[in-house]
Amino acid sequence: MVGFGEFAQRAHAPDYVAAGWPIVAIAVSNPAAQRAAREQFGVERIYSDYRSLIDDEAVEVVDLVTQPTLREEVVLSAASAGKHIIVEKPLGQTTEQCRRMVQAAEQAGIKLAVHQNYRWMKGNFLAHHLVRGGWIGSPFFMSVEIFGRQDELANHSFYSQCEDYLTLHWNTHLADLLRYWSAQDARRVAAFTARMKGQNYRSDGLLISHHDFGSGLTGHIIHSELLRSSLAGNQCRIDGDEGSLVFDFAGENILLESRRLGRGVCRLDTSEMKWMEALCGSMGDFLLAIEEDREPSVSGQRNLATIRTVMAEIESARTGGQWVDVGGGNGESSC
Repeated sequence: MVGFGEFAQRAHAPDYVAAGWPIVAIAVSNPAAQRAAREQFGVERIYSDYRSLIDDEAVEVVDLVTQPTLREEVVLSAASAGKHIIVEKPLGQTTEQCRRMVQAAEQAGIKLAVHQNYRWMKGNFLAHHLVRGGWIGSPFFMSVEIFGRQDELANHSFYSQCEDYLTLHWNTHLADLLRYWSAQDARRVAAFTARMKGQNYRSDGLLISHHDFGSGLTGHIIHSELLRSSLAGNQCRIDGDEGSLVFDFAGENILLESRRLGRGVCRLDTSEMKWMEALCGSMGDFLLAIEEDREPSVSGQRNLATIRTVMAEIESARTGGQWVDVGGGNGESSC
C-alpha cells in the first residue's frame, strides 16, 4: 500500500486482513503511520519512499491510497516496474492526467483499476442486478439523495480546504453509481452547488446535479454535507416502465414493486446475507482480473467515463448550472 493515512488504517487495511489478503509492504513517510502498520497489522516492510516499495520483489500488487495530488507519478512508476495497481478514487484530478495513466498501463501490459467501492455496497450491488434482471423493465429515472454532516466535523486538513469537494472527490462515487445501475454514460449534465452561511469547508457543501442519458433516461443527485442535525442518511430509487426500486446503500431497506410479481410492494429481506466490506469488492475483483487475465470491472479505461462526467459537472457548476456535454460517451457503455 502506498499511503497509510487514517482511512487506510480504518478501512482498507482491516478489510484486506479480514479477507485474508496479506499486506507485505507499506510506503508512508509519517512515523505514526509507520508504527501503526507495524504494530496493528504486522507489516514488516516499511518504506518512506514509494519507489522502494515498487522495487520490492515481494510486492505483486500496489494499492494507491494517497490523496489525488499523488497519482500519476506512482502509476507510471508501477507500470514501468510491471506491477499491477489499483487507485483510490478519483483516478486523477484532470481528464488528461487520467488518460495518460490509462495509456501508460496499457503500454506496459499491467492492470489498472479504481476503487469505486460503492458499487459493492449491498444495496447498490443488488440494485444493479435487479435492474439487469429486468425486474423493473427499462429504467427512465434514477435518483441518489445523501444528507450528511461532514462540514460540521471539518477536521480533515485536505478535504476541508480543497476545491470541488462534492464533485471531484465525492461525486465520483455517485455519478459512477448512475453509470453502474444503468449501464449507460451520461450525454450531458447540469450541476448547481451552493453553500450555507458559516459553513466550515472551503468548497460548497450542497450539490444538485441532473444527468441526461438520452433514450428517455434521467439521473438526479442531491447531496448535502451541511446538516446541523441528526437527520442524516441516504436513499436511492430507480423507476422503470414495469416497476420501481427504492433502497439505501447498506441494503437494509429495499422495496421492490414489479409488474412481473404482480402483488404490490415487496420488502426484500437481506438480513441473512453475508457481506464483506465494499473495499473487498473492488480489490477482490481486481485480484480476480489479474488471475483471470481480464479487464477489471472498474478499469482505468472504463472509469474515464465517470471522470468525464464529474469534470462536466464541475464546469456546469462554475457556469451556474448550464448544461455541459460530457463528451466521449454515446449511450450504451461497458460500465
